Amino acid sequence: MGLSTQRASNKRRSSLNRSGKPLSQGSGLSGLRPAGRAVLFGRAAGAFALAATILLAVALPLSAQSPEGQLWEKDAASRVQAVALSEDGNRVAVGRRDNSLQLFDGSGELLWPFEAGNSILGVDISPDGQWLAVASEDRFVYLLDGEGNELWKFKAARPMNNAAVAGDGSLVAATSDDLSVYVFDNQGNLLWQEELGIGVRAVDVYGSGEKARVVLGSDDGLITIYNRDGRDLLRAWLDYSVVSVSVTPNGARILAGAGDGSAILLNGSNGNQIWSFRAEDTVKSVSLASNGASALVGSEDGSAYLLDGGGMLMHRFRQESEVLSVGLSGDGSRLSIGTVSGAARVYDRAAALRGAARSSAQRQRTLIAVVGVIALLLLAAVWAARNTAAGQQLWQRSATGPLGVMQTMWSARLSYLLILPTLALLLTFNYYPAFSGLYHAFTEWSPGVRTEWVGLANFQSLLENRFFLSGFRNAAILVVVSIAKTMTMPLLVAEFIFNLRNRFSQYWFRTLFVVPIVLPAVVEILVWNNIYDPAIGLLNESLKLVGLEQLTRVWYGDASVALGSIIFIGVPWVNAFALLIFYGGLISISNEIIDASRVDGASTWRRFWSIDLPLLMGQVKLLLILNFINAVQTFELVFLTTGGGPGASTYTPALELYYKAMRMDRMGIASAIGMILFFIILAGTIINMRFVSSSTEYEA
Repeated sequence: MGLSTQRASNKRRSSLNRSGKPLSQGSGLSGLRPAGRAVLFGRAAGAFALAATILLAVALPLSAQSPEGQLWEKDAASRVQAVALSEDGNRVAVGRRDNSLQLFDGSGELLWPFEAGNSILGVDISPDGQWLAVASEDRFVYLLDGEGNELWKFKAARPMNNAAVAGDGSLVAATSDDLSVYVFDNQGNLLWQEELGIGVRAVDVYGSGEKARVVLGSDDGLITIYNRDGRDLLRAWLDYSVVSVSVTPNGARILAGAGDGSAILLNGSNGNQIWSFRAEDTVKSVSLASNGASALVGSEDGSAYLLDGGGMLMHRFRQESEVLSVGLSGDGSRLSIGTVSGAARVYDRAAALRGAARSSAQRQRTLIAVVGVIALLLLAAVWAARNTAAGQQLWQRSATGPLGVMQTMWSARLSYLLILPTLALLLTFNYYPAFSGLYHAFTEWSPGVRTEWVGLANFQSLLENRFFLSGFRNAAILVVVSIAKTMTMPLLVAEFIFNLRNRFSQYWFRTLFVVPIVLPAVVEILVWNNIYDPAIGLLNESLKLVGLEQLTRVWYGDASVALGSIIFIGVPWVNAFALLIFYGGLISISNEIIDASRVDGASTWRRFWSIDLPLLMGQVKLLLILNFINAVQTFELVFLTTGGGPGASTYTPALELYYKAMRMDRMGIASAIGMILFFIILAGTIINMRFVSSSTEYEA
């Protein structure tokens, strides 16, 4: 080609560039000028922004709804620990932690207050509202009349934790922290007492006169029906402790709240289970309508579950805090809820169900809108791929990749055939459980029983779970501390051993620091449990020995120091695995580099910062990833020490995952927690890979 011909060719290319056309048909998006690409991506971003606007416009009304069916509410600074309703719902008794008992009418007007000597722990009201039994932490059980007058009281050895009264006020039963049940007549005479020898706080009374019966539930899972004289008529066993019981006036149905988060309806004549409902957290209180056609279950997850006569969920009343007590009127038309935050609320069931129906219809419209927007976006993408030059080029470029991969695999088919068994085992035992967890995070899942798609409901419940949310704070602390432990003491010890001049000393010191790795981590945790023992533990005894007795405490039982006590376990934190990783990195450093630094007069400290640490960045990156993953998944350390307590001071998300899956059988929510942890670990790993550079990356 001559010089003039080449210049003409270049001139034609420049004219094509100025016209804005692509340089070649096969160049795809890379052939577009920056301005063209900006326009293309700007249009795509605009389409997605429009879709997001539509979705928000549809979804916002859902979040703006007010509580449906609420008749009235009474708020106070003290939490509500007991509520009870009369048969017609026109008498509502509210007992609080501040020692007060208040009786309201159906419109929320205060009729009268009553003051006990300590917190009110249990309240029951007769169907006609003329008798109230009150259990208080001052060790008294009280019987009041409909006007709030004290008729009599009885004092036990320990606090009274619950009380129930017969429909005609002829029989009062009370449970106490002294592991006993007390039964009285209308005059306050003790008819009988039984020392059960185990915790009991679930009690109710049905019938009247000589036919009055006491229903008792204890921590060993036993439900017992006693007659007026104290003879047991029926026994039924549950798998978990009985937290609360409620009985129909004729005794035909018994609703029990169990410690595993279940509400179980039993046949009162034979004790057989009729149905069971599982709440998302520990059940605190249950109430059964007189006709047995509806039930209310209060849970620690901040919800009150309204069930029909078959145990199916009708509506979920979400509260701002833990629900401690619930009550139903005789026909189930009114219900009351008491919460930890101090709110006592009364709802109308019919209005609440109508509001739920409207919300359900609105959610359906939202779903239809979302599906419609997605369909429009897909149609737009298909149209662009068929009718625009950029779309056609992008489609062609993306299609050639898979075809090339298939051709390469076919040419090496024997090799792929040989690794097929290993791949099959990996898919079965590693990848399948992982993808199964991702799918079941959006379901209510009982393995082998049922799998019901619930969408984002599991994640929504986690956002309202105070234990799960507080666990992230603790997990963040554990991540920071774990990384600090791994990046300091093991590296320091590895440097000390590496700088020993005698190889014999290097060998034995290395061995001494590594030998503890043969002991299971559980053994170390159990040893530290003995050290922290408040009665005979080494730590408290040592403090007493040196005159610091004022510093002794229940290390795992004090919320202010429990997490710190767990973090302190394993001091001086010389992790043998991290030590070997760092030591291996140090001995791999070329002797020529070290000799050169000595010739240049570099001190040990200077050599550490300028040579050792930069060349150990590969090991640092590895340990950062591993420790981040282990810290986010912290489970056994907390489980074997505090169990997440006291309260939620040492709770972690992984511990909540275990409790949901193993103790409450909430596999769907447990899968949702696992999915959240997966994405947190994925994000942390990507950040680590992106911003921590190893020595080879420095060379590149």
